[in-house]
Amino acid sequence: MTLTHLASTAALIALVTGTAPVVAQTAPPAPATASTTGGVELPALLQGLDLGRVSVETKRDGQREYEGTLPDGTEIEAEFDMAGNLIKVEADDGILPAPVVDAALPAALRGHEALSLFATFEEIKTHPRHLEIKGHSEAGDEVEVKFAPDNSLIEIETDDMAMPQAMIDTILPQAVRSNEIISQFGMIEEIKAEYGRFEVKGEDAQGEDMRAQFDEAGNVLRFARDGERDGNREGRGPRHERGDHGRGDHDRGPRGDGPRGDMMRGDGPRGDARGQAPALEFDTVAVNASLTQAGYSAFGLLRQHGPRVMLDATNPQGEAVTLELDPEGEVLRETAR
Repeated sequence: MTLTHLASTAALIALVTGTAPVVAQTAPPAPATASTTGGVELPALLQGLDLGRVSVETKRDGQREYEGTLPDGTEIEAEFDMAGNLIKVEADDGILPAPVVDAALPAALRGHEALSLFATFEEIKTHPRHLEIKGHSEAGDEVEVKFAPDNSLIEIETDDMAMPQAMIDTILPQAVRSNEIISQFGMIEEIKAEYGRFEVKGEDAQGEDMRAQFDEAGNVLRFARDGERDGNREGRGPRHERGDHGRGDHDRGPRGDGPRGDMMRGDGPRGDARGQAPALEFDTVAVNASLTQAGYSAFGLLRQHGPRVMLDATNPQGEAVTLELDPEGEVLRETAR
């Protein structure tokens, strides 16, 4: 028996008895574990945050909600749609980590000048019509900005903090900034710019709430000053000024689709309850069309009040208001009824 035969026989015996040496093989790569925490698979936005106590909830529509706690105790909440697109990410009573902010914001917005208002970020939320960002300034004041889907800035809101002039210049066109009404604001706290209209809210030099709405040409569409100074504001926006006229002070008459008088009938505006015909210097039909285009409806009776004309209406927000027009038909003031 040759040595070769003995070696083969020994190998055969070893194989039968299970003592054959194991030949080393390249094992398949282990599945990546960076996307899992505590057995929960995390989306890329939340990876690397060292989250603890992670939980996930999947809803019927496929939307998934994640919750976890950062090492400093800050609770992070994130929501994604069924396709994995971010709906909202929020730090509950804390600060969103910088990597999360960078990942959640479109690249085109990361260097936007409006983000310089923020020292810390608290929430980033997507809507079909805008992207909403909330946080705090260096002084701890609340700040909120909104961007349209094309990344244009459409809203800035600060809480009891004067908006920097650079931000005002960024969102308001020159025609609006040049309107005399803007100079009456001692502090601007909120600006909205959508659909060719610009709404400005803030306080005058005496600390009373003001708000005004303009078109792209700088014309005033709405204006109101809050005469109540007891601080009982509802929400963050200023309330309408309460007029001193009651429902019995004038004959409102039945409401139609436009102001009564020649705005409806073409036979000249009716006088007020005292029989005094307003000395109008404007085309009432044109004013009717302008107010309707601005969102007003349910017009009441035109009536004289000194050099101005008063008109009851319902504003675009569905509130019953009285409009004060100058002799040229421009809206000077809007007050709640």
